[in-house]
Amino acid sequence: MRGTILLLLVTSLALCSSTTAREFNPNGYQLPDGAISLHHHGDYIEPYFATKALLLAQEAGLDVRQPVRQWIEWLLPRQDKHGGFGRYCRKPGSDWKLCAAADADDSMLSLWLQLLYTNAPDSGIPADWQQSVRKARESLDRLRNSRLGVYHISGSNHVALFMDNIEVYSALMAIARAQQRFGNAADADKTHAEAEKLNLSIKRVFWNKHAEWFRPSIQKSRSAFYPDVVAQVYPWLADLPMESDVQSREAWDRWRNRYASEWLDKKVDPHPWGLVAMAALKFHDDASAACWLSRSEPLRYSTNWNVLEESAFQAVQAHLQEAEKSNPSACSEVTSAP
Repeated sequence: MRGTILLLLVTSLALCSSTTAREFNPNGYQLPDGAISLHHHGDYIEPYFATKALLLAQEAGLDVRQPVRQWIEWLLPRQDKHGGFGRYCRKPGSDWKLCAAADADDSMLSLWLQLLYTNAPDSGIPADWQQSVRKARESLDRLRNSRLGVYHISGSNHVALFMDNIEVYSALMAIARAQQRFGNAADADKTHAEAEKLNLSIKRVFWNKHAEWFRPSIQKSRSAFYPDVVAQVYPWLADLPMESDVQSREAWDRWRNRYASEWLDKKVDPHPWGLVAMAALKFHDDASAACWLSRSEPLRYSTNWNVLEESAFQAVQAHLQEAEKSNPSACSEVTSAP
């Protein structure tokens, strides 16, 4: 009965109503029971990556109705009494067992709320989801540092991370849009105001005005491609309002000209970082996205490839035309930029 209700609810999502939208294909990642593994044909569930992969594909215009329905149905009963989600493992032939706590509660809670709100019907959050929403929101609220205005990683780890807080901001904005769609203007205004307060706090806490660079954490650490360089991409993906030209195509070009080789050649980090390719698409830089696609394809299903990279791959693939995907000069155009 629950599966039928969820299918009807998710099917009503306006974003995915087009019959011509390409479907996100989670084959090899989503199992028959609805669980989504981190790696291809894996036995390890990291809910953060599965949820973010679905949201990325959805925002890129791919049809995610079926995998979203199955994922929500699988994860919903596994939410703990405090609203959070752990990580799951299993041995061949056995059931899923909780095997680790969440890596970052602030990110996971916000992504889960975003998934439920954006996939709810226009009538509002379904009764079956309301308790989950309440627990997740209460748990997220407890992670907010009232003095700094940003969110801690978890109740036991009081470090605030830039990328996590960008994800919370993005989720709040998506929730506000959903509440407006539900006809709850007052709730939408309140949530939007929360997002704006967080935006100001993020810039106050993490923005280095002199360097025009976001610090990845409130803690000092040695600079590296991840998290420092990758972190600069997150505001672009979330449309974080900025007073300078940080959100401009020129800012993206500066990032690309300086870091494209490290990103595309994986000189200093072995991960593909498909999120950067999504930023390239946002700035209409199809050449960079096409180069990433061609260089990443041989990595699919390797140990450094996960369901989030697969989601980005399918999103970029759907956006680019065949001629652009096979353009042999795409990488030379990007890596030779001054």
